[in-house]
Amino acid sequence: MQGLGSDITINVIASIIASGILLGAGFLWGKYRERQRFGKRLEEYDFYPYTVNRENFPEFNLKDFRLGMHYFLKNVDPTAARQLIFIGEQNNVRNQLEPAEQKVYQRLFAKYDGKRIADDTSEYLENFAKLVRLIGKSFPNIGIEILLHDLSNPSHSLVVLENNVTPIS
Repeated sequence: MQGLGSDITINVIASIIASGILLGAGFLWGKYRERQRFGKRLEEYDFYPYTVNRENFPEFNLKDFRLGMHYFLKNVDPTAARQLIFIGEQNNVRNQLEPAEQKVYQRLFAKYDGKRIADDTSEYLENFAKLVRLIGKSFPNIGIEILLHDLSNPSHSLVVLENNVTPIS
């Protein structure tokens, strides 16, 4: 009997260790596959299309945007490419690009389903805009501004302002 108890204990401990190893390996494999499938964020690339000017204000950089367009046509990264398209649409990039570059942008837009990007983002932001308006109406005249910013376009980020208390100069 004593030998059976130790065999069961050893088997249970071995099973726990094996399960832990398999769980850890599965977790790491899943993180690797997730990174492969969804990619990186756009700001992790050197060609992030915003730079900071001398007055510390963000400015859209068309040169870096072009680099990103060409990169994502050759390399697949859905997350960063969709972020680049969204930034391009927010900054009216179609009117800033040369005709040849507009065709490149159209290919990028088609490759990553750009139409759906704008629709999803505006729907997502509209939900938060409703919340900001409701909070503003719930607490009027208390001297607190409620702001919603869309940081995908830092140069024009303010989306909703409720209870404006900032003096205009």
